[in-house]
Amino acid sequence: MHPQPLHRAALPGMLPAMTPASHRAQLVGMLAEAAEIEHCLMCTYLYAAFSLKQNADEGLEPDELAAVQRWRREIIAIATDEMLHLVLANNIAVAIGARPHYRRFNFPIAPGLFPADIAVELAPFDEATLDHFVYLERPADVAERDGRHYEKTSYHRRAVAGRLSMLPDDYTTVGELYESIAESCELLVQHSGEAKLFIGPRAAQLALQDFRLPGLMTVGTLAEARQAVEFIVQQGEGSRENKSGSHYARFCAIRSEWQGLKARRPAFEPARPAARNPVMRNPVVAGLRVHVTAEPAAALLDVANVCYELMLRLLSALADVTPRSETATARRREMADQTLALMHMLGDMGSALSAMPASDKHPGVNAGMTFTASRTVLTYLSVETATLVLAERCGCVADRLETLAAQPGALPSLARHAQAMRRFSNYWSADHDRHWPVITGQAAAPVAPVPVAAAPVAPAAARPTPKPPDEARGRDVLLRFDTQRCIHSRHCVLGEPAVFLANTPGDWLYPDQATPERIAIVAHSCPSGAITYQRLDGGPDEAPPLVNVARLRENGPLAFHADLQLSAVQPNGGSRLRATLCRCGQSANKPYCDGSHNAAGFKASGEPATRESQPLALRGGALRVDPLRNGPLEVSGNLELCAGTGRTVDRLTSTRLCRCGQSQNKPFCDNSHAVVGFVADGV
Repeated sequence: MHPQPLHRAALPGMLPAMTPASHRAQLVGMLAEAAEIEHCLMCTYLYAAFSLKQNADEGLEPDELAAVQRWRREIIAIATDEMLHLVLANNIAVAIGARPHYRRFNFPIAPGLFPADIAVELAPFDEATLDHFVYLERPADVAERDGRHYEKTSYHRRAVAGRLSMLPDDYTTVGELYESIAESCELLVQHSGEAKLFIGPRAAQLALQDFRLPGLMTVGTLAEARQAVEFIVQQGEGSRENKSGSHYARFCAIRSEWQGLKARRPAFEPARPAARNPVMRNPVVAGLRVHVTAEPAAALLDVANVCYELMLRLLSALADVTPRSETATARRREMADQTLALMHMLGDMGSALSAMPASDKHPGVNAGMTFTASRTVLTYLSVETATLVLAERCGCVADRLETLAAQPGALPSLARHAQAMRRFSNYWSADHDRHWPVITGQAAAPVAPVPVAAAPVAPAAARPTPKPPDEARGRDVLLRFDTQRCIHSRHCVLGEPAVFLANTPGDWLYPDQATPERIAIVAHSCPSGAITYQRLDGGPDEAPPLVNVARLRENGPLAFHADLQLSAVQPNGGSRLRATLCRCGQSANKPYCDGSHNAAGFKASGEPATRESQPLALRGGALRVDPLRNGPLEVSGNLELCAGTGRTVDRLTSTRLCRCGQSQNKPFCDNSHAVVGFVADGV
């Protein structure tokens, strides 16, 4: 039995239903169009987000700045969802035997490449742009007006049934394209059978092991293809019954807040004067385009676009590196990490460009990231040649970033990005020399690890050999102390000095020197979870907290108090309800803190700014914490993130917390672990 079809509500002006694909090649074409749309939406959303002001000295009042920073985070989050949709569309394409499609046409998109209602161009954040985003994400059963600046040529095209080629077949909303993709999958399965349609390998698709994107899935059956399509539509448009949480609803919420702030202060301008449709190459027909020629914007735009191209090449190449061996798995993981690092580089450079003048011919207009597409095919000839080409290109980018970083007033992060690109170049060069020395005539030899100069992260130290906790049985309490979890917060020796005789040779735990209740109080105050107890008098043992909390220690670790499910860590004797986890990147006992932050001079606020959040429906329950291999702590479950003083910073059900010590957005991960070469065990 097939799932129920996606709804199609009839509104005046809607086009007739699309003609479904009659053979595989047409379905591949439909998926390529879907991928291009998602890719374009991602870029346009990022451009608007990059244009938003970020500092108090840009003419914003405190509450306005807080709102604008929140909008920036939200729009980037929506753009990340579009990246997820792009990956899902490509996973379906790979499942039916095609290659992933990451190419697209350059902005502004010419009429005829998409339906008339889907106008795609790069524009800074303003009222018209926001209206346009709402219009693009609108469900089929909702009437919205497009932004006033978006001029469109009117045309309606219908595909002729029975043709071999894919012909233009226009639709009113993006959801209708996905509805036709799902219908086409069902018809082709009915015609040829599921096994003949879904012939592509799952291993060539992107999965959660590559990118931790909630909702990412591989596809190999009709049901899974339908599930992926429904997820995309629900996340973008919502359903007829419930649109909350959809991209449409989230953009509507931003628009409503923007209108309120604008009404209160008409001079409120949340965005910088970034160009509308900036271009890197001198256009033959200028039209509405702004050619970026002023320095330093032109040079920064050049290198930013190469980083964008490299990101797309790595994404495309991942399909050729299936994780069927330890070597291939490691290479694939490195490629995914480099891809994420390049994405974050684009964020830094894209935001910086929006503050730089674009051209002497356009006074008062700033530059912007153009996302210029490569004319060449994104795939490499072979894995062997790819390693050489990547080493060469990453090295060129590193050279250019070093030059730009040395200029007066340069973006501070450029030096860090240059070091990351140098590491990428050295990685690909070493990878090639290890496996394919014959091409360059070099003898294969062990390659020394590449040092990272800025903000170095120490290599993973050997974990201490696990040993059982110290234990003492009293009349009423069995007391345990895991010395490898202890961070010397000294609640024990100060609270019950007769029970815990610190620095004493031999026996040092004396549980009979205090009541069970007093021992429980000390244990509960131990943030590391080193102290645990078992009541022998029939009294209650420690229970999970009603509210899961993670506290940020000033220049120190994360202190969790929750029903922890900590993966990739062998249980020893410590508490599963209390733990202090390293966030400086230096601990030899990762994921636990061992006090290394003090010697390392780690700096991180325990009082970050409060983020807007809604009360959680449930505040306790199991909290899963996955230390990702060479990456952050991935947390899922109900959690209140608190400052060291107890103030609520954020309320979350999923997040990624930095543990490399290098994030510029602490306590949250910003993928700096990939840039600095952080090394740590994990899942």
